[in-house]
Amino acid sequence: MGDKKHFRVLVVDDDKDILELLEYNLEREGYTVKTIDESQDAVAVAKSFSPDLIILDIMMPHPNGIEICRELRSMKRFEDTYIFFLTAKSENYYHEAALDTGGDDYIEKVIGLRALTYKVTTVLKRKFVIRKSIAELKVGNLKIHRKSNSVHIGDDEITLSKPEFELLFFFAQNPSKVISHENLLQNIWGSEIYLFDTSIDVYIQNLKKKLGINLIQRTGDNHYRFDTR
Repeated sequence: MGDKKHFRVLVVDDDKDILELLEYNLEREGYTVKTIDESQDAVAVAKSFSPDLIILDIMMPHPNGIEICRELRSMKRFEDTYIFFLTAKSENYYHEAALDTGGDDYIEKVIGLRALTYKVTTVLKRKFVIRKSIAELKVGNLKIHRKSNSVHIGDDEITLSKPEFELLFFFAQNPSKVISHENLLQNIWGSEIYLFDTSIDVYIQNLKKKLGINLIQRTGDNHYRFDTR
């Protein structure tokens, strides 16, 4: 689809301040942005605007973001369109509902809108994959199960911590790609979350011990690659 200036982003939220912030930040990055504060118009506008990525607030008057996502996913033309949820809710129930209905990711408003802008560029321009709605990934004899945050190697089940799982899931969706330390921080933890520089290396070492295989290679200064060979 070319350079990011050609991409279209649709934002649906009943908070006009949020809409203005997102419109400003996304347009500054070169995207064509359409904003809606009336959720009942979302599906019709999506059809006419043909966005490459849609951002939905979860908690809106009927229809809410979950209902809008479900309707969009029922249409063939939006089967592969990226849908990100923006929410003020931190409870797991809302996160699970967002993914179960076909959302690709959710971003808590408390984490910051900068992280959302970064994720948009990650998938549209940099061509990384962020699809947390995928229930299971298979890499060789490794099976990664999204809902249980667990991994199976053959018949052996391995339980991971949430950070370990999120790292493995992101790497497994982007095999052989060189991924920077900043990319991991922004897309997994968000821009406002502070981690020590060594934290990611610690998680990767834990994965190596638990899985018994070294799938994530350090390729240089603060860069990594998932290697299945």
